[in-house]
Amino acid sequence: MNNTIDNTKSRKNCSEVALYFLREQIIDGKLQPGEKIIENNISEKLNISRGPVRDALKQLAVEGLVDYHPNKGCTVALLSPKDAYEVFFLRGSLEKLALEKSGCHLDTYGLLAMESALDKLRSLAGEDNLLEEVEADEKFHSQIVLSCQISRLYKMWELLSPLNGAMFLLLKNIRSSCGNENFTESRGSRLVSSHERIFEAIKSQNLSEACQALDDHYLKNGEIIYRHSLID
Repeated sequence: MNNTIDNTKSRKNCSEVALYFLREQIIDGKLQPGEKIIENNISEKLNISRGPVRDALKQLAVEGLVDYHPNKGCTVALLSPKDAYEVFFLRGSLEKLALEKSGCHLDTYGLLAMESALDKLRSLAGEDNLLEEVEADEKFHSQIVLSCQISRLYKMWELLSPLNGAMFLLLKNIRSSCGNENFTESRGSRLVSSHERIFEAIKSQNLSEACQALDDHYLKNGEIIYRHSLID
């Protein structure tokens, strides 16, 4: 019995190692959209069996970072503009609904957690660390949804969270393809200013401004993706 438990824990730990490694490789652009992911190569690189790698790929498929093709394996996903619009629209709508329910009131812990995430985004501006940006962004926005204290609303929002990394990657790829030498720094600055506006509106309990800031934040990114799709 103990051996079974140990084996389960060992596989789970190895799956987490593979998940973090692959997620980082994809978000950092070391694995490109459309590129095939070969389980055996990953297992050899990480010195683990193929089972945990397969578990990690299943989770990445849920997150929208990997596409699974029956009898062909997995490739790095390339999300469509429609996918991006739906994710942005739904996330923004759920966050606005949470604020309306809470009266745009966050407790002290929620505001401190948002401010801490904002400080992290500021420290990352100008760097090319997409994985940490995604984590800080999730921490920031999760406090908005938690403010209404409706567990089912939070669970609905949480279902979209795994796709957030894919959204960041898509926007990064679009902006880098525009040929702007300073795109990383400018992207980071825009990300910070957008979150600062949301935070200040919530901190002052200005519901209409907070909802407008969320609309601008999500819709602006959706428009960038849509415009780029027309060019392509």
